Amino acid sequence: MPPVYDAIDERKIFTEASDRQIGSLCDSIDKGRLDVQADFQRKYVWDNRPELKSRLIESVLLKVPIPVVYVAEDDKGMEVVVDGQQRLRTFHGFRRKGGFKLKKLQILHVLNGKGYDELPNEIQSRIDEYPIRVIKIQKESHRDIKFDVFERLNKGSVKLNNQELRNCMYRGSLNLLLMDLVSNPDFMEIQNLRKPDPRMRDAERILRFFAFSDRGIQNYKSPSKEFLNLYMERNREITADERVEKSNLFKKCSSLCRSVFGNLAAHRWVKMEGSNGGYVASKFNDGILDMQMLGFKEYAKRDIMPRLQVIRDAYIDLACTDEFVDTVQIGTYGTSQTKRRMEMWLNRLREVAGYPSDDSRFYTSSDKDILFRKEGASLCAICGNLILDADDAHVDHIERHSDGGKTDISNAQLTHRYCNLGKG
Repeated sequence: MPPVYDAIDERKIFTEASDRQIGSLCDSIDKGRLDVQADFQRKYVWDNRPELKSRLIESVLLKVPIPVVYVAEDDKGMEVVVDGQQRLRTFHGFRRKGGFKLKKLQILHVLNGKGYDELPNEIQSRIDEYPIRVIKIQKESHRDIKFDVFERLNKGSVKLNNQELRNCMYRGSLNLLLMDLVSNPDFMEIQNLRKPDPRMRDAERILRFFAFSDRGIQNYKSPSKEFLNLYMERNREITADERVEKSNLFKKCSSLCRSVFGNLAAHRWVKMEGSNGGYVASKFNDGILDMQMLGFKEYAKRDIMPRLQVIRDAYIDLACTDEFVDTVQIGTYGTSQTKRRMEMWLNRLREVAGYPSDDSRFYTSSDKDILFRKEGASLCAICGNLILDADDAHVDHIERHSDGGKTDISNAQLTHRYCNLGKG
């Protein structure tokens, strides 16, 4: 079978088509079973276009076909409108008590100035019983194809971005945490925002922080969109304890990022050609922000605060290197660029700030002494050559800590310092 068919089989989508009456759809909205006001949706722009609302009602009465409405089903059976929000909100707004009155009708002039309650029963019934074709994207649908459907249907005047779509597809306690943390003062100042970004770019930055933090940079694989989609789907519902833990970690890293980097947070330091000077680049760089924030994950504030200037200087030095510039100028979220950028910064940060004082991931100097005395002139576990001096050695996990390996002597191996720092 050609590969294209395998790809089609893997990306299955399950849909259900039905004709629902306007009255039934409005009842579902009232009962909270159909969400037409999800945060990802655009504002109800027809409020400022009363003639459009009236024309839609007139089309129903004249039995003019109405475009299909698309909804998506979440894990709890709740339906969220993907396409057709303006139409459904118009029907609902007209039928409710105190709804708008018809105006500027082109054919049914006699109904101008009348609200729903003022219409004859026969006319009300014609509206209530009018069938709307609804296509439901069922919860069993493949994650990626469901996201593609959202993008293809996203054809409004303001195209929704990836995080706005995730906000619809992956609703849950993790998403609520993102919506809460966008108002964090330190994080807002880093982004030079006075209020949360209405396009949710700030929420995506927080999501990326959690995804890299939880999954580990070594498990990152581009494209970034799919990496974040998978993380948000798998972690849609988090416990109250997880919420507190994640919130505290994010707030700590935001505070340290703001304190250390100031106007250099999420910005490059650019060395001027033919000069010893430099300047802060004006463009906000998300890849740099990820790196700066994640670097503080394992550190306590007491490890960083006495070293603010030396850490800032270390970043400026790194940002001037060609190798670093290559990771932020082209293909910022490519797999190799992302891993290399983070690796370079962690190595530089450890050089100037040391290892975290209370980090269970790292072996102590006593552990290294025990291993070195035990093995004498040991072989490096990476390059296989002799390690002649303890100062030239690092202690590394045999089974990675990120994969569940314990930080004890039984899971330790000696490596050359620079072999360990340079590994991918």
